[in-house]
Amino acid sequence: MPGRATLRVVLAGIAVTATTGGRLGAAGEPFVEISREVGIAFVHRDGRSGEKYYVETLGGGGGWIDHDGDGDQDLYLVNGAATRGSTLAEPPRNALYENRGDRFVDVTEEAGVGDTGFGMGFCAGDYDSDGRIDFLVTSWGPDRLFRNLGDGRFAEVGAPAGVADERWGTSCAFGDLDADGDLDLYVARYVNFSYENNPVCFDPQRSLRSYCRPDVFDGLVDSLFVNQGDGTFVEQGERRGIVQDPLHEKGLGVVLSDVDLDGDLDVYVANDTTANRLYVNDGRGLFEDWSLLAGVAFSGAGVAESGMGLDIGDVDGDRLPDLLVTNYSMESNTLYRNLGDLLFEDRTVAAGLASASHLPVGWGVRFFDYDNDGDLDLAVANGHVVDNIERFEPGSSYPQANQLFENDGEGAFRDVSASAGAAWGIPRVSRGLAVADWNDDGRLDVLVTNVGQGIDLFENRLENGHHWLGLALEGPPRNRFAIGARVELQVGERRLGGEVRSGGSFMTQSDLRLHFGLGKHAGEVTATIVWPDGRRQEERTAQIDRYWRIRYNER
Repeated sequence: MPGRATLRVVLAGIAVTATTGGRLGAAGEPFVEISREVGIAFVHRDGRSGEKYYVETLGGGGGWIDHDGDGDQDLYLVNGAATRGSTLAEPPRNALYENRGDRFVDVTEEAGVGDTGFGMGFCAGDYDSDGRIDFLVTSWGPDRLFRNLGDGRFAEVGAPAGVADERWGTSCAFGDLDADGDLDLYVARYVNFSYENNPVCFDPQRSLRSYCRPDVFDGLVDSLFVNQGDGTFVEQGERRGIVQDPLHEKGLGVVLSDVDLDGDLDVYVANDTTANRLYVNDGRGLFEDWSLLAGVAFSGAGVAESGMGLDIGDVDGDRLPDLLVTNYSMESNTLYRNLGDLLFEDRTVAAGLASASHLPVGWGVRFFDYDNDGDLDLAVANGHVVDNIERFEPGSSYPQANQLFENDGEGAFRDVSASAGAAWGIPRVSRGLAVADWNDDGRLDVLVTNVGQGIDLFENRLENGHHWLGLALEGPPRNRFAIGARVELQVGERRLGGEVRSGGSFMTQSDLRLHFGLGKHAGEVTATIVWPDGRRQEERTAQIDRYWRIRYNER
């Protein structure tokens, strides 16, 4: 990268990477779309044939993964496939792009990860505890598990590992749900669609054929795969309390997070047109459905919304994690503020998100500090499901602009898309959204995946003088990427929080490193880490504006 230099040093036995310099924004724009500039030629194909097959409406996941262990973020992108009757010349394939510092290089063939199934979602985790990052691709068809062989290559092991479920999988996440040290796997399942189960649906005036609504299909029960510690998984959802009725489960988004801050990972699922689910962990991997009691099953009006993607983060600085679920047009996205004691309230209107998200169809979503001022801002990927929506719903459109919201520091948001760069205003049929600092310059960049189009990489070029600190955690032996670890950062009088998570958003994976904006603070910072096994560790540094590697202290 021109103007960028990287320095590696060691402070008190802790490896640190510092990055200096950086490119200036084009015409002062905070974000610039650079995918083609840096070598990403990927184009998503959904294989549509004109028969309005429901599977064509989703897809396009992907995200960030350090596949070769060199410390920077590589990019994996999930493709669709030909549907019955389509005329694609050759099968679309997934793609892996290796980060070479100032550009990306397609290494799909060498890595052996160019799957040609009808791919959907993507999540990463070291499931076999060998210190190398692995990943799952969900599909309409068998899910694929790629085991990292350590030499730049992967082996697809979904069937022998016991996770090659053929039911329609969407979002997924790895996490240690039963507190035995290794990573389990949760996969959200959508609806029971097949070529033989493809009703002919029309718009409300019954004049134009359209994609059907999800309520014409039965749902599917999610999968909770428990890691056996020998490279295999066993599905134990119902046995462990994930009790579901397939008629009422149409999962699109899932996040594994310590929602109640009691030291274990809970499960929150966004369902399409049915109640969302919050499964609370008892610490041993047994779950109880708290959705209704916690106030996160429905909107504040008591309505089941079209849950798509979701994220969790402390948006108002009270050290309690809040939830946001993206929804369909005319519903608005929903922000659930955490009141403590497993109780939430719908704060969408008060947070300024209702009107701005009323018309778009929201999908991928991520809380992140784009301006490094110490609070969590919000990015949302938008795009309609119905490709001819303009014909019978005036004011709606199939491609839609994505949105960036700035936090006022107290949990209220302002739509700043119009001033964030021209790329935010270009209508796209977007689905996935993931965040990473791809060029290690301390500014978080945004990946957006699109249906039937190329991807967008919004590079953050904001110059405001704010400081930052990145944390690359190296966890205990059976969970080296520290998935499930929580961090509290003491920054002067402020306390900032973060959690290492697999999956999230909508069918995408963000950077597993944690990123904190420090604002004008230039002094010492204290990090308190609660590792996935419950052990607490405190570290201090005065070296900021860099990535700080903290290793699990086994003493």
